[in-house]
Amino acid sequence: MSTESLGRGPNRQLGLSLVELMIAVVIGLILIGGLIQVYLSSKQSYNAQEQLARMQESGRCAMDLITRDLRRAGYTGGDVVALNSFDGSIPVPVPPAHACGTTNEWGRMIGWRVSGLNNTNAGYGCASDYLGGSDILTVRYAGFDIINTATTPLQSGAVYVRTTLRPPVGRVFAGAEAAANQLVQETGTPDHLEAVVRPMVSNAYYVGDSGRTCNGQPVPALYQVRLDPVTGVPVAEEVAPGVEQLQVRYLLNNTYVDADAVGNNWPDVSAVRVWLLVRGECPEPGLGSTVIYDMGDTSWPTAPDNFRRQLYVSTVMLRNTLVR
Repeated sequence: MSTESLGRGPNRQLGLSLVELMIAVVIGLILIGGLIQVYLSSKQSYNAQEQLARMQESGRCAMDLITRDLRRAGYTGGDVVALNSFDGSIPVPVPPAHACGTTNEWGRMIGWRVSGLNNTNAGYGCASDYLGGSDILTVRYAGFDIINTATTPLQSGAVYVRTTLRPPVGRVFAGAEAAANQLVQETGTPDHLEAVVRPMVSNAYYVGDSGRTCNGQPVPALYQVRLDPVTGVPVAEEVAPGVEQLQVRYLLNNTYVDADAVGNNWPDVSAVRVWLLVRGECPEPGLGSTVIYDMGDTSWPTAPDNFRRQLYVSTVMLRNTLVR
């Protein structure tokens, strides 16, 4: 076989024509476009799953905090202490046991184990970043930790509860008032029934503006107002991001009613129903959510948008009935 015939064989490649090159480029672009589409779809799915996980975490955490407080509401320290056995320095509650301002008076109203506001923060100056259209729920009880006053000094402004079972009486007082709020016990009271001091717990929950944004949209959050452990003054802190609606109804005379209908009968409330609506912190383009959630006397959201949401509902019976 000659050298010339070998050079003309089928394995000889002199290059690509322009048409072949353009076809190869087009095929490559199609493959790259497909890979990009798969990546974007995977990323969108990942972001949706991440938002859902964060929503579930926030919703469960928020509902757990609220229901745990409601189960403890009205606890005074080992017994159901008669409301009128507390010292006369407790401020007379003004519906709905407000205002929470710059003193410790708001935290001392243990007689109102639960109270609330319906779609307003009137009187709750401590909820300055409150977002309109949601409820405020307040819960009060004596903390479970017993304070050994012989080794642990009481903070002058902090609020405490002192109770004894022999006889079943108690006092709510600031640390500076401890000496004037001792209890006289029955003769022969055993050690395990002697008077004990516990911190006073007063927590309020509301929906507020977190101060953060995502894609230009403000991020709401559930806030908790608690008592400062040193001064007893109510202070607010964020506890669960993404909570955009809180609605509460109260069981009074076998009927669930809004806070406005309770009036001065807060000690007679026997159960509380809570709705929490949690949304994704960021909008999801193209989601087009049209679901409207009915919660208490409110329907939310007021218009379709691109946020993913999840609703949590819980009903809690109040265990600690006040004796009056």
